[in-house]
Amino acid sequence: MKRFLPVAASAALLSGCWTFCTSEYPATQTVPAPSGTNVTVSVSGFNAVLTLYRDVMTFDTVYVPGVYGRRYYYPGYVATVPSHMYIPETQATDQFRRRAADAFEKAGYAVGASVPDWTVDVEFAGPLVTSGDNAREAAWVVCTLFFCDYSAATWTASLRIRDNHTGRLVFHNDYSQRYETNAFGLIPLFGILSCDETSQAYIQSWCLCALTDRAVADATAFLSRTAVR
Repeated sequence: MKRFLPVAASAALLSGCWTFCTSEYPATQTVPAPSGTNVTVSVSGFNAVLTLYRDVMTFDTVYVPGVYGRRYYYPGYVATVPSHMYIPETQATDQFRRRAADAFEKAGYAVGASVPDWTVDVEFAGPLVTSGDNAREAAWVVCTLFFCDYSAATWTASLRIRDNHTGRLVFHNDYSQRYETNAFGLIPLFGILSCDETSQAYIQSWCLCALTDRAVADATAFLSRTAVR
């Protein structure tokens, strides 16, 4: 038992992963609202559905076989041991809309008006994973003998700004955000399986955060130079 604990601790440490050749987060900058004016904005859209994994503890009955010693035989026995099961669950979230609204407020735009002047709306779509992405992932895993992994996906966003007094669309733009990364683990297969940065859930959150920041940056740039009633 004393020998087992250091070995288990070393195995847990070695089973970690490291990423390399990861996409850089886009540089964005929000433009402050013009001083002395009250630019009222309604933030809509920015909706997403995330896949979360719920950890459920269960108990399994296992048989522990007997062991022959030099002089004695230790008989086998039945034991109940805890185990974990991860159940995927989809969940709608407004975290990206709240992220956008927070960015507008920090830049000096009013988002709590009952009758705002402008509506900023964003719709997300994705993921787009090409056959080339799947081929590269398989090549990285197999050709490195399961020491490395590769993952990539692309998400898109559609930005629309409307004048609430006329109902007209006054600004629009479409965005595409790609994320890709490689992972390396010291233990074949187990190391790369423990890497969160190559999961589709991580990629989705990364891309949608980047798309939100890019859309808000362009929206504030437009609103800052647009005449306010």
